Amino acid sequence: MKEITLLPGEEKVFELEADFWNRGNNPIQRAIGNIARIVAKIFGRRIHGKLIVTNLRALEVKETIDWYCFPTSREVKLLTKASIKEVGYEMQKVCLVFCPSYSLYYEGHTQSTSIAVQNASDDQMIDLLTKFYNVIK
Repeated sequence: MKEITLLPGEEKVFELEADFWNRGNNPIQRAIGNIARIVAKIFGRRIHGKLIVTNLRALEVKETIDWYCFPTSREVKLLTKASIKEVGYEMQKVCLVFCPSYSLYYEGHTQSTSIAVQNASDDQMIDLLTKFYNVIK
C-alpha cells in the first residue's frame, strides 16, 4: 500500500488497519470471514484499508490489488467536520460474556464506516474518539 505523504509540521496521532473480511470475535463470523479471505487470496485479490489521523487531518485510505500484483483501485478520502455527523465506538461480546470486540465508527451524510480495533478497552476507545474528534472539529 502506498504511504501517505505528511504535510510539513504534520504528525500521526494514530493509524488503524481496516479488516474488510469482517473477522470479529464471533467464531462463526471469523470462520466465514477467513473463508472469504482465502478464496479472494486464491484469485489474487487483496484489499488494504487504513484510517490515518494526524494532528491536522483525518484520511480514509482503501487500496485493491488484483491478480497478485496489480493495484487496480485506490480511494483516499479526507474526512472533514462537515462530512461527519457522528463519531463513536461499539463493544460487542460473544455469548453475552466472552471476547469483547471493539470497533470505531463514524457516520457521514452518504456512508457509515466501522473499523475493528484489536485488543482495545473502554478507556482506549474513549482516547481514540477524543483524538479523532479533536482533528475534525
